[in-house]
Amino acid sequence: MSKLVITFVCENRHEVEAVTVDLNRTGDLSREEIWQLQSKGCRCRKCGSEKFICRTRYKD
Repeated sequence: MSKLVITFVCENRHEVEAVTVDLNRTGDLSREEIWQLQSKGCRCRKCGSEKFICRTRYKD
């Protein structure tokens, strides 16, 4: 598992943004570092929400 895919989802379950990180280059990420990957001032285009959760999964 060399890549980490982080998907930011708004409180109404709309997928807003996805980020892929190569773990071979960056190493492990803390929770704070994951949240810093989200675009500044990001809002959901469908509902305008500013509250997000993040889902993480690993890829080969």
